[in-house]
Amino acid sequence: MIRHQIVTTLALCAFACANAGAAAQKMHPQKVYPKFPIGPSGIYASIEKDRVITIQEIVPGSPAASSPFKKGDVLLGVNGESLDVDDPRVVLGTAIGAAEAGDGNLIFTASRGGKQGKVTVGLPKLGAYGKNWPADCPKSAAIIQQNAIYIAGCQKEDGSYVFGSSRPERDGLTGCLASLFLLSTGDAQYLPNVKRHATALAAKVEQRPTTSNWHLGYQGILLAEYYLKTGDRSVLPGLGSLCDQAISAQAAGGWGHGGVPGPGYVQSGLMSSAGVPVLTTLVLANECGVELDQKAYAEAVRFMYRMVGHGCVPYGDHRSELWWSNTNGRNAKLVCALALFDDPVFKQAAGHLATMVCDSYFQPEFGHTGGGFNVIWRGMASVHVPASRLPNYRRQMEKLRWYYDLCRQPGGGFHLLPTPPDNGRYAGPVWGSGAIGLTYTAPLRHLRILGGKPTKFSVTTKPPAFEWGTQADQAFFGTDHAAGFGEETAAPHEIYEVTIGSKKETASVEFCAQHLRHYNPLVRNWSARVLKNKNSEAALDAIADALAAPDPRVRRAGFDAISGYDNWGRPFRSGVQPGAVSERFLPAITKTLASPNSSWWELDGALFALGRAEPADIRKQMATIDKFAKHEEWYLREAAFWALVGLHKTMTGAEFEKLTDMYARSRHVFERSSYDAGFRMILRTDRVVFDQLTQRAVAQKLGKTIYEIPLVPGYGTAALHEAAHRTMMITKHFDERIYTDMIPDLANYLKIWEPYYQHSVWLITGSKWQPGILNAIQDMGKEAQPIVDELEAILARYDKFDPKRNGRDASGLKAQIETAISAWKKRVS
Repeated sequence: MIRHQIVTTLALCAFACANAGAAAQKMHPQKVYPKFPIGPSGIYASIEKDRVITIQEIVPGSPAASSPFKKGDVLLGVNGESLDVDDPRVVLGTAIGAAEAGDGNLIFTASRGGKQGKVTVGLPKLGAYGKNWPADCPKSAAIIQQNAIYIAGCQKEDGSYVFGSSRPERDGLTGCLASLFLLSTGDAQYLPNVKRHATALAAKVEQRPTTSNWHLGYQGILLAEYYLKTGDRSVLPGLGSLCDQAISAQAAGGWGHGGVPGPGYVQSGLMSSAGVPVLTTLVLANECGVELDQKAYAEAVRFMYRMVGHGCVPYGDHRSELWWSNTNGRNAKLVCALALFDDPVFKQAAGHLATMVCDSYFQPEFGHTGGGFNVIWRGMASVHVPASRLPNYRRQMEKLRWYYDLCRQPGGGFHLLPTPPDNGRYAGPVWGSGAIGLTYTAPLRHLRILGGKPTKFSVTTKPPAFEWGTQADQAFFGTDHAAGFGEETAAPHEIYEVTIGSKKETASVEFCAQHLRHYNPLVRNWSARVLKNKNSEAALDAIADALAAPDPRVRRAGFDAISGYDNWGRPFRSGVQPGAVSERFLPAITKTLASPNSSWWELDGALFALGRAEPADIRKQMATIDKFAKHEEWYLREAAFWALVGLHKTMTGAEFEKLTDMYARSRHVFERSSYDAGFRMILRTDRVVFDQLTQRAVAQKLGKTIYEIPLVPGYGTAALHEAAHRTMMITKHFDERIYTDMIPDLANYLKIWEPYYQHSVWLITGSKWQPGILNAIQDMGKEAQPIVDELEAILARYDKFDPKRNGRDASGLKAQIETAISAWKKRVS
């Protein structure tokens, strides 16, 4: 039985109030949440099924080590608060702060063997956080000092860090974050630690830079920040080597996981979460005076810049995402990159994203594969909010105070918490000590990525020259609500629940109309998506008012309400009928499309909205559609495509050929994927049947894209096969006889075929996405002979292919080709 202790109960009013306002999640009752720390108590627990909080470990020498707790004890409450709540971590983390501000006691209600008791664990009394914490806060300063001592004590002679029982961390991103934290303290006593790490790392990457962009970006940031702090030129060759490697692996302005990206991976092969720190490396290296390929540098900045103001920085080279505002920390990472430029437009863009990050306090751990990078970069980015939005930063820090306290280890260090419900991928002191430490030091601004001023070693630079958008596009970087918004009546988490979450059925037209004028593009789009299904005169009036607004942000939101724009799904669905679009909204659509001053992002929305009008009105804008179908920005090309798809069942053969021309000119992976959905809509959903002449003309145009493929610079040979695969995905929506009209094109493709790529194998064998050449010839007669000849030529040279380069998909491929040829010959003989 747990020994009872008599204690004085803390006053819990402030504790309860703080707990009620914290950012909580709902723990899945049938999932096991992995082992996590209960702050500096020294207790490590897990949340078992049915939310049973079970002690797993007591750290020797910690405050809990002198308590009667044992592994297997169950925690029921703390300081009078039950742990039987949606997220018991919030109660635990909040209790730590209250105890440290009071008498230091954590009074647990616990059970062992079915018997309950109370156990007290005494914490050091660090006091309460200051009102501006972690700035101007003695408690935060003490935590920073403890963490610095802990990290420095974990360093080895070779510059690596060993956190507990982990393997040494030096060249990876977690080791770089640890040294960045030491540098961010501004304490000169830790410069030898950072020098030991940076010089060893620089020497290694100078000779052999990593090909993993996940690590390269952080390595470059560390070397650049160290140089700008110290002027130690010995690290510059290593930094230059990293930049050369980064630019060699660049595609379309961005980066993938590492090396030349494969475009078949999530429809672009690019990975913004890894790529933004690489961009930050280039920006910092330019400031360090490292010679860069300025064209590639400009492409990288442009690639990311065009994503600001439209939502969350996307997973790859897609449209900005519209559901989570800091997934994988992508917005936060881009904040720290753009804030490096001494330019008001870039500062405004950074401030916009930083405000969005702060307002995502209710989504603090969300991220594909786990929320680690969301947590890691959140605190660093948030300090870049403009002065008018400092209250947003303060709200976030108060909402997440429980989280940071819960991560703290006894004696220093931070243990990043596993991501609910059961993802422990980015957990532990290896991930947390440097990263969360940077949240505490961020307001000190001792690093350039944290808003520190250029140093005496900085080279004065300007943003690279590039063009994207018009002057009006900068309006989307705003952090003020549009005129007519009025008073804020709902907090960000409440807006989310009402517009896109569990309470969206309660959203009123008035609420959505107001929030079409919100500064946050996510909120505007969420509100638009509610309005699109209201199907009432009041909703149509609200959309009309938005289209008449002087602010392009509001007009874009109105267009989104018409089209049902959701950034990813095709086709869009909306309750706003074509008749209403033509009657009430067409003048606003055509006005935007005709104005040379319209922002690109508003034009994009107007084109999607045009696709919802009556077919006759769409046809009147055909010259405009044709113009934007050839635009330099693929966003606008794609929007023009969907404007034309809006003709639906009325589409003529000539108009269908226009769609095909748009596809044939496309170079972008996501663009082609979107076009595939358009062809599917016309041919499968609308069931439009075209005359034989049109079908043949379309087949010939599509056929050329099998082997004459325009590609975005930076993609390798794999992109050629992926693009051919995309075409075959489109042809499957047609009658299978289309392949007869493509025989010369398929034969030409086989002349350049190799077995080394997943998509090249699929082009022959087929997959769940398209039938493949071997299946296509089984529906042909002797006219397929040119294809068979090329397949036999492949068999003749098959032994010359390098088997070490073949993937799993190529296993047994030669036999499949032989079998298919034999079956075809037997059938046509």
